[in-house]
Amino acid sequence: MTARSGERTSVLQNAHLNGDCKFIDYPRVDIVEQPKHRRTEIIHQPIVVDSGGKKMKCDKVKANGVAVYYTSHPGYVGSDKFILRTPEERGSIVEGVAEVKVVK
Repeated sequence: MTARSGERTSVLQNAHLNGDCKFIDYPRVDIVEQPKHRRTEIIHQPIVVDSGGKKMKCDKVKANGVAVYYTSHPGYVGSDKFILRTPEERGSIVEGVAEVKVVK
């Protein structure tokens, strides 16, 4: 992903909804490793569900969810990365490395 130096950038949004697209709870997202050049933050807020083109029933529904944001130090330009972890429905855990290109 690409982020502008010093600006808050959306990285991930996730919602936990039932079959009728109603809010169940806030999905758990943990920051395993913070970026070296500032921070990430996890916020509970309304989001618009995006199934990534899969045309699922709840696609484009506005719901309470979790948003993850990245912000670099002002003036920093270069590469950064951080690691997120989230549990899946069947008890497995997904861990992902987010690589960020910070531009002016």
